Amino acid sequence: MNIDNVELYLRENHHHRILLNYRTVKKFYLRVALVQLDIRFLKSCRTKDIIPKFLWFKTANRNLAASPAYKNSQRRLLNAEINYKYKHLNKLKKMYQYSVTVLQQYCPGDLFERLQQIITLICCPLIKTKEQDIEEKLHRHLLRTAPKHTVDPTVVTNQSTRILSNDEIDCLANGLDYGLVPKRFDEMNAVGNIEQFFHRVTDIYQHHKKFMKDLRDNNKIIPNDIRVLNTNEMTLASHLRSLTDTFRHQADRYRQKQYQIRGEQKQYYKLLKLLKQDNSIVVTRPDKGRGIVLMNKSDYLSKMHAILSDSAKFSCLFDDPTITRESSLMRLLNRLKNNGHISLDFWSMAKPIGSTPGRLYGLPKIHKQDKPLRPVLSSIGTYNYGLAKALKKMLSKIIRNEAVIKDTLAFVNQLRSLPKSASKYKMVSFDISSLYTNIPLNETIEIILKYLYDENTPRPSMDRKDFKKLLEFATKNSHFLFDGKMYDQIDGVSMGSPLAPLLAEIFLQDFEKKHLELFDLMGIGYWKRYVDDTFVLIDPKADPKDVCNRLSLCHPSIKFTVEKENLESNSIPFLDALVQRQAGIGFHTKIYRKDTFSGLITKWDSFVPKSYKYSAISSMAYRAMKICSTHQALHDEFEFIRKLSFKNGYPIAFVESVIRRQLNLVYEPREIKPPKPETDIVVLRVPYYGNPSHIYGKRVTTAVAAKYPLKQVRVVYDVTARIGHNFTTKDKIPTELRSGVVYEATCPVCNEKYIGETCRHLKTRINEHLSYQKKVMPPLTQPQRTTSITTAKPQKLIINSTFHMITRSQSRMNQQLLNQRKLLPKLSTILTRETKTTTVLNHNKVQKKVKITESKTKNITTIHKKLTDDEIDDILTNTTLVDKKTVNIIPKSAISKHSAATGHRFNNEDLGILLADYHRYRLIIKESLLIIKRNPKLNINERSMPLYIYPDGLSIAQKKETNQLPTTKQTTKGMYITTNSHISKILFSLVLHQQHTVSDQTTTTTTNPIQNK
Repeated sequence: MNIDNVELYLRENHHHRILLNYRTVKKFYLRVALVQLDIRFLKSCRTKDIIPKFLWFKTANRNLAASPAYKNSQRRLLNAEINYKYKHLNKLKKMYQYSVTVLQQYCPGDLFERLQQIITLICCPLIKTKEQDIEEKLHRHLLRTAPKHTVDPTVVTNQSTRILSNDEIDCLANGLDYGLVPKRFDEMNAVGNIEQFFHRVTDIYQHHKKFMKDLRDNNKIIPNDIRVLNTNEMTLASHLRSLTDTFRHQADRYRQKQYQIRGEQKQYYKLLKLLKQDNSIVVTRPDKGRGIVLMNKSDYLSKMHAILSDSAKFSCLFDDPTITRESSLMRLLNRLKNNGHISLDFWSMAKPIGSTPGRLYGLPKIHKQDKPLRPVLSSIGTYNYGLAKALKKMLSKIIRNEAVIKDTLAFVNQLRSLPKSASKYKMVSFDISSLYTNIPLNETIEIILKYLYDENTPRPSMDRKDFKKLLEFATKNSHFLFDGKMYDQIDGVSMGSPLAPLLAEIFLQDFEKKHLELFDLMGIGYWKRYVDDTFVLIDPKADPKDVCNRLSLCHPSIKFTVEKENLESNSIPFLDALVQRQAGIGFHTKIYRKDTFSGLITKWDSFVPKSYKYSAISSMAYRAMKICSTHQALHDEFEFIRKLSFKNGYPIAFVESVIRRQLNLVYEPREIKPPKPETDIVVLRVPYYGNPSHIYGKRVTTAVAAKYPLKQVRVVYDVTARIGHNFTTKDKIPTELRSGVVYEATCPVCNEKYIGETCRHLKTRINEHLSYQKKVMPPLTQPQRTTSITTAKPQKLIINSTFHMITRSQSRMNQQLLNQRKLLPKLSTILTRETKTTTVLNHNKVQKKVKITESKTKNITTIHKKLTDDEIDDILTNTTLVDKKTVNIIPKSAISKHSAATGHRFNNEDLGILLADYHRYRLIIKESLLIIKRNPKLNINERSMPLYIYPDGLSIAQKKETNQLPTTKQTTKGMYITTNSHISKILFSLVLHQQHTVSDQTTTTTTNPIQNK
């Protein structure tokens, strides 16, 4: 019996009722599947605001077809159709279940199962055909209703000599933030995220460390990858594994499908690859506004070097001081922590680990002549970045100035609260030139110390000198890389430091406090400041330029510039608002956009979450409602938002719905909701691959809420591919200074491998691995003994920085031998006693050391003897230098043990970086995944930590032995010990019961997929 002769077979061999019931089951099975597809199509139309053709109806007045009422009627009809389909689907499901039950009663068991398989085989082609028809219909509707992709070539500013093609302009005009469909699915990142999320929900890693420590204290020999889970954790881990596997499969299919539908994506990748390979140009963003700027690399470098040539602000360094400065800061922090002067939280935030030098780059000011560059310093990861963040948190309480405004919305609210009489004053705006680079740093530090130690109570627990050192570490000695060279900023507040805005605010607050009386004398009636921009109301009789000059004379480091109000409209821009003054009436405000505004926002066809696009419109609508003071200004701003959105490809219906919702949120009173219980927020990072990512985030949130209701999941979608990711103007961090990496070492002799991770500098970790063979193993080649001795200084060896540590040890050895040759002629004295005994030189014997006291030295005389070159060479040849540090050295790392066992030598070139991650826990997870995947022999069964969601690694098709359920045995304490067949049973003590204080039964699972014991 097969799909071709099933009915004939049933008619000839079985009762006719079986044939009738078979046809009924097949009919309802197909109808249920088709109705489900219809519902999916209708819901897709509703989501994309598409009205199917069967809902277009004629009206007596044709003009009504374009009215909102007509559109709303269609939407209501669409919702009614969806509701009807759901009701019809429920009826069909009941009829299908009934027919299946009847068929099962008349058919034997084997026949019933075979008929079900045949029904599935017959209906699947029909269902797939229907699904393809629906997708094509939906695609046609999208092409008909979606706005045309418009390109604004003015967004791209080409200052280079390269002539861009139309396709390249179309690609770049989308902006650097434009999301692309990823080329591949990053499984390592997805699995690392879910393992990290599981740790944050359950805090399992901390329990694991304590559990392992307790077992080691009780002399229990256990593998490193043991898993300790209670029932809740085991259930959640299993559920997350299932959800993540489904997400991996669906996301990759969705990515491939989108890559085929959106044909322009392949072309974009090709064009971006060609632009990236052109080393003669630099692609970056402008200083203000959104857009793309292309420059010749030679022009870019010459302008940046002109900025760095200012010897009063920058100095060039010949050595990299990163490790030296990191060590100095770490010693200070450790001393303060040990003395109890700083808290553990402060120490944890401020301590530098694996620091990198800052990286300088420039942003072109395309709105100015000659297109100068504004230097920007990326200081994330520098040795004093964490200290600056910790000090910022501590010093933020110093800012208590009523003249400071938070943002544009706060400024507008304060402006509206002014009396009408204030509108009689003239409006001016003072700007401080180059604020950060002109801040007197020493004076600002003294202001902080004076406040903390002289005016504030209670005083800090640490000494004044130590606190000053911390401030100097955080603000001074900021080195950075540019064009392969190291520079040091020697003047002004460190660019890019988190502490820079706070220090500038503290200095300006003190400046305003000292000259408050002078403001009244100059005719200043109202003074509000946002960083370096001020909004001022001055007396109509006062001259703004004269006031500006007098302000500039108040401090030698501060220079002001002035902008007057427009005499025709009595208006002046400040921040994002245009303020218009009407004498005796008050102030009116509306949205202000600078000339640098390019009109580029997140494109509608950008491959980013829909919430990003919603925020792009809702933020503009919200600011319009808060800043615009008149209905006409608000109406004009909404019209501008509609035109701008349509220009960037947004559907009109989507924009209208966002504006309507924002109006309801602002002007309609919200319902008072009862307070929710306090919950712990846990962040789940999900790589964005379209709709599967949203489904995955919702399912994980539901799974966590079922087991841990006090945990609130916040899903963050990461866009993994953007146009801007293909271009960078920052220097690459030298390989030896990189941190947060997973590396692989390959033995050059036997080709065996080792995988490890480090959050410190890779250079430091490599030297730790190679320290054993440097100290114990003999060198490969003996240095040739020279016959001539020179007293000249040894020549400085300049080689690749990768071999820095080896070079330093070699130079130390050479210098030591040279010093011995210098000292031997001078120290060729023979000590004798004034007795009849004769002292004989014997270089072939090692004489025992005799402690000579002060009384014995009185009877010792010195006899000077000039040694020849042959005698000196003979002494050096027969003398063996013994380093006490190398005695009884035990190899610790796997590489050192391999070198000790085999005599194989590793070099710096034998270690390479596999991947990098800034988060420590996720880095350890990825290291464990790579160890399982590559199975390096030198690791044996050692991993940094166990994997709870993916203990068997990333492979999809596992062996049957791996998928088999482990054997479980119950102990006397109500605990379960679960082991795989390839690991012997481990007996646990009461430490396991003490580890988890919860009432659930504790389950321990030992997994070790590495089969190389």
